[in-house]
Amino acid sequence: MQINNRILDDITRVTNSALGTMTGVKGEVDALVRQQFEKILMGMDMVTREEFDVVHDVAIKAAERIDALEARIVELEKRLEAAEAPAKPAAKRAASKPAAKKDA
Repeated sequence: MQINNRILDDITRVTNSALGTMTGVKGEVDALVRQQFEKILMGMDMVTREEFDVVHDVAIKAAERIDALEARIVELEKRLEAAEAPAKPAAKRAASKPAAKKDA
């Protein structure tokens, strides 16, 4: 029985040692992969999160301003049409009177 216990103890120690080594290897691989990704990302022409957020806020404000200006244009066009509507018949009457005087 003691021989079996020694063998089991040895197998347990080897297994624990292998697991510890694998954990260390995993940490090293993670660090190397992270370094490679950082090198790749640094080589790319990418913006930082802060720069993205600033441009995003500017774009939202610009879109809101465009919407407000479009609404104002629609309002001004309606006011212009309302102002021109009564002036058109009066302009036709005024134009027809001088033409009649020229013929006479």
